[in-house]
Amino acid sequence: MPREIVATLSGAGLPVAAVRNALDEIAHSQITPAYVRAIDERARAREIGRLPELVRRDAGAVVEVSWCPPADVFHRQHWLGNAPLVVRGYVEQWPRPPRFRFEDLRRRFADVEIEVARGRTKHARPDLEFTELRAKMSFGDYLDIVTNAVDDDVYLVARNRVFEDTAIGELIEEFELPPDLFPPPRRGSVSFWLGPKGTHTKLHHDGTNNFFCQILGKKRVALVPPSVAMVADAATGFYASHSSDEVRRVHPELVHEVELEPGDALFIPVGWWHEVWSLSPSLSLAVVGFRWPGSYDYRPGRPLRQRESLG
Repeated sequence: MPREIVATLSGAGLPVAAVRNALDEIAHSQITPAYVRAIDERARAREIGRLPELVRRDAGAVVEVSWCPPADVFHRQHWLGNAPLVVRGYVEQWPRPPRFRFEDLRRRFADVEIEVARGRTKHARPDLEFTELRAKMSFGDYLDIVTNAVDDDVYLVARNRVFEDTAIGELIEEFELPPDLFPPPRRGSVSFWLGPKGTHTKLHHDGTNNFFCQILGKKRVALVPPSVAMVADAATGFYASHSSDEVRRVHPELVHEVELEPGDALFIPVGWWHEVWSLSPSLSLAVVGFRWPGSYDYRPGRPLRQRESLG
């Protein structure tokens, strides 16, 4: 980085020696580390303040119901209230639920080439290092892993874009979402998560509201509210440096765990940290295309230079 700074400033007409002397003075200044920390803390506080509703729900159990509230109640209490919601059996309440089965998916799409994240167990933060893990294989071969292995090494996640980029995306035409909350599904508004028992997504947050729907198999989800400073302060991008267990040791009242059975759904509001484990071979749909705009410029783990630009 100093070399790039020297090149940029000297290219703008400043003497190279003067630039190097200034950088050396900054590097050896006793005030610089404290100043940077103060700027960093101010920027993180501004970031949290961009969505003030995120700090309203720090305590209490996550709401669990057997029927989704009417749209106006859901919008007021959960969307605007930034409050998670578990709806047991929600998928079966859809006008046309998905009827996916592993054997049917194999029959239809075995030869389709897909992208997966492979080699996850070799990386301490595999989701953050996703681009290094992208690999191709046939969907049939991947289903063999899903149904027979207990492993976190290979996982088909939303960023593999199987709905957007392959014939498997035609499945989106085979279910109908509740029209009071969602427009008709389209590619990009629903993402596809498929993995064997043992897959683990480390603590992170999304930049959108997300109704996470369990279609096949079981998952366990740990939720942490966005205002837990120890998580935000150590985050990189959307990804936490802490685990939910580490948060629980400090704030046991702020970690909420939910186990999702087939057909259950969990509304994960934007900014809420969540960690996810597959308890069996699992297929999930993450629905992010709502009737209300649901994408937010919220990322307390963004680099300092980007956070300062928020003003």
